[in-house]
Amino acid sequence: MIRKLGSFEKAALLTNRHAPFNIVSVLIMENAPSPDAVRQVFAKLQIRHPLLHARITKKGRALVFEDREKGEFHFEVVERDDAEQWRTFAEREMAYRYDDQIGPLFRVVYLYADGRGDLLLNLHHVIADADSGMNLLDEFLQLSAGAALDLAPLPVSPPPEDHFPERYKGIRRVLNISQFAIAQMGEMFAYNWQTRKERTPPVRSGSMGKIAAVILPEDLVNQLARIGRSKGITLNSLLNAAQVLAVNHHLYASKPLPMRTFSFASLRPYTNPPTSNRDLGSFVSMLVYTIEVLPDDHFWGLAARLHQKIFRSLKSGDKFSAFLMSESLMKLFIRLKSMRMGTTALNYAGNVTLEKTYGAIQVLGLHGFISGIDLAPEFSSQARLFDNQLWWDFIYLDTDMQAETALAIIDEIIRILEQAV
Repeated sequence: MIRKLGSFEKAALLTNRHAPFNIVSVLIMENAPSPDAVRQVFAKLQIRHPLLHARITKKGRALVFEDREKGEFHFEVVERDDAEQWRTFAEREMAYRYDDQIGPLFRVVYLYADGRGDLLLNLHHVIADADSGMNLLDEFLQLSAGAALDLAPLPVSPPPEDHFPERYKGIRRVLNISQFAIAQMGEMFAYNWQTRKERTPPVRSGSMGKIAAVILPEDLVNQLARIGRSKGITLNSLLNAAQVLAVNHHLYASKPLPMRTFSFASLRPYTNPPTSNRDLGSFVSMLVYTIEVLPDDHFWGLAARLHQKIFRSLKSGDKFSAFLMSESLMKLFIRLKSMRMGTTALNYAGNVTLEKTYGAIQVLGLHGFISGIDLAPEFSSQARLFDNQLWWDFIYLDTDMQAETALAIIDEIIRILEQAV
């Protein structure tokens, strides 16, 4: 046995057994390593990171990561013939369903020709979050550039909850979770009542996740961040608010009504001791907020209200309670199969740790996607700062909207942000 699964990891496992739930990263490179070199590097990384050669089994009543034979993983090389070719493969990898009882729980697809390479790294969400996935790409690039990296197997971090603050352990944990659960259920019932006559997005099995991507220029991002700082509003809240308003406009006819949006928090800095990004595992908390879109709502007003909700929630410790409740929440939604978890979701990762160059390798771009599932919000996105630009990747379901609608929402988001400065 490697270790037991944590609460969010068990939620990710449940989700994947309902519908594929993967992290798919796309690394765009020039002077890229050869396919053979890429395969060799991931073989080394599989030795370094025990969860890259793990499967999931039960030991008694506990779900655990169990060691399996090393040196075996899916590696696919495709001749790269188009700069946009990676999009088709990203959507395919988002829809790939892992057999978690067999493993391994990662795949590599490499589009390569004439020194240009698009690397697609597919990680089952049960073994990785955004922080550890980004570190894995950084280690891949270091090794590909010839850097000396200790390849001895790393010790495996325990589940996050083993190192939570004391008030989230023992009987105090039960009390805090109960208070959080009651508040969340009350908010959900109120939301369902207030929106009972409004459009209800369907839950349809067999939905396929589709993607879109934009890059916001440095000048716009800097202006938004500067004005946001002067108003005490984070860039995360600004981006989330713009997404909420755009979805409200295009999918809900600009009606004043409550909307449910997700924001995500890494728990790695808050475990004791803090958990390094090099440690694979899902150390992320998923928090949902109900925000009222008011008549003729102004972007900055909505962003301020959303920021206050997120700030108060994180300060009160909701990130720990939400993490501990994640398995129960997914069980509920999967069992009911009657409602979506929210309207929008944004995972903002901030500045990524990747360099622009690793030896001769040039990193030209970085995209990231999470599999779209039928229970997920209608419009979700992943955003990060790279090369002083905002790389913003969007996910929607083909059963929810056509590509034209998704692109119209994205255009609206950009228009809202440009008008805000």
